[in-house]
Amino acid sequence: MSDFLFRSSDARGAPIRRWTRRIEILPVLGLLVAGTLVGAASPVANTFLDRGKAYNDIGQYDNAIRELDRAVKFDPSSASAYLNRGNAYRGKGEPDQALKDYDEAIKLKPTDALAFVNRGKVYNDKGEYDRAIQDFDQAIRLDVTDANGFLNRANSYRAKGETDRALLDYDQAIKRNANDAVSFINRGKAYNDKGEYGRAIRDFDRSVQLNPRDANAFLNRGNAYHGEAKYDRAIEDYDQAIKLNPNDPVSFIGRGTAYSDKRQYDRAIQDFDQAVKLNPKDANAFVGRGNAYRAKGEAEHALQDYDRAGKLNGSGKEKDAVALN
Repeated sequence: MSDFLFRSSDARGAPIRRWTRRIEILPVLGLLVAGTLVGAASPVANTFLDRGKAYNDIGQYDNAIRELDRAVKFDPSSASAYLNRGNAYRGKGEPDQALKDYDEAIKLKPTDALAFVNRGKVYNDKGEYDRAIQDFDQAIRLDVTDANGFLNRANSYRAKGETDRALLDYDQAIKRNANDAVSFINRGKAYNDKGEYGRAIRDFDRSVQLNPRDANAFLNRGNAYHGEAKYDRAIEDYDQAIKLNPNDPVSFIGRGTAYSDKRQYDRAIQDFDQAVKLNPKDANAFVGRGNAYRAKGEAEHALQDYDRAGKLNGSGKEKDAVALN
């Protein structure tokens, strides 16, 4: 910035000489509105945005929302601020608030495939699979190279019971990202749905290679071995799943069912007891325990569990205890 000579006069008209600095016109970073700096390039907004993302990364969603509220206040034209606040609301379990933010993000930046993917995930969470698929379709149109659109559309198709269409999309997701353990897990689940346990096990094997710390891979491979009536191998995988995630009732239900199939009913009941402690609203745990009690000849205990399961699932019918994930 250069200095320049500014000539003026005093109150009597006598000339005076002053040195001052040139006022340079900088690129517009924002506008001052009601005392608040706003604008797409606002460094203040970007700071709040980055802080919000960091809180999202560690699951502190209330803190993330607070920071992203500030980012939106400083820059209401920032699609990224709305997108990330939507992520925080989804993580917090507030899907309707998340949808509002994703809608705004898409309005501000309709070419962002990620916004459509994330909105589609919320529709999946709500069980609105057709709307989810529409969003994933659009994400794929915007970026056909991204595996996420295919992966999540496959999840929607699987949830709708359209397993073959799901498998086609899982294939495309894996083609685009062959190192994503989740894609192999989910394709393996689809093969499990079809009773193609050998193909499922191959996918779970690959997932374990890619991420040996993911309990879901062991849980679902255990389900596949269970489907093949290889109960000991299933129990080994359920053991590992429980070791990695001891708070997941589904793994205890799976292992308990395998013990029941091996006629080790006391061990089965112990696992179903733990599943009930972890999630007393899961009818599968009560059905599984009821089956074990009945096999032991303890009909009264069995009927008590069947009654509780009936109240939970809305009918008096028995329900197969199946480890779902």
